[in-house]
Order: sequence, then structure tokens, then C-alpha cells
Amino acid sequence: MTINSLGGVSQIEGCTSIEKSVQSVRISEADSISVSSEAKAMGEVYAISEDLHTIPDIRMDKVEAAIQKLQDPNYINQAVINSVADKIADMFGV
Repeated sequence: MTINSLGGVSQIEGCTSIEKSVQSVRISEADSISVSSEAKAMGEVYAISEDLHTIPDIRMDKVEAAIQKLQDPNYINQAVINSVADKIADMFGV
């Protein structure tokens, strides 16, 4: 497809230079804002939640300590078994 001529387009006549018609409004330096205590608290909650995203879900130091304990043949004894059973029962409300 080719376009040979546009036709109907003429120069704009009688155009004058553009002048500034409205002066800018000067804002007073005494303007201020206030933030409610509720908004400040929400900001703190948001900042804390952002910090929580940087903490890993798995604490490898705790995992390594548990592995070390389980590898020790003297660790698992009747007292440890009873303690774990009691904690599980408490979790389920038994």
C-alpha cells in the first residue's frame, strides 16, 4: 500500500507566540501534615512484616543440633520418650 499525497493539510496561519497567562501559585512554607497514631502503628506493623520476610523459615542451627542429639545413642532414653509423649499429648489436649 502506498500513499501518494495527504491533501487537505495546510499551514496554520495567524499563529502568535505563546505567552504565560497564569502566574504560578506560591505555596506557603508553613504547610504541614499530621499522621494519626493509628497510621503510625500500621506503618510499624508493615515494617515488621517486611523484616519477617527476610528471616528464613528453617533455622538450620536448630536442625543441626537436633541431628547431633539423635545421633548420640545415649540421648534417646525412657525419660526423653516420656517427655516427648507428654508434649504431644498436651498439644492435642489429651
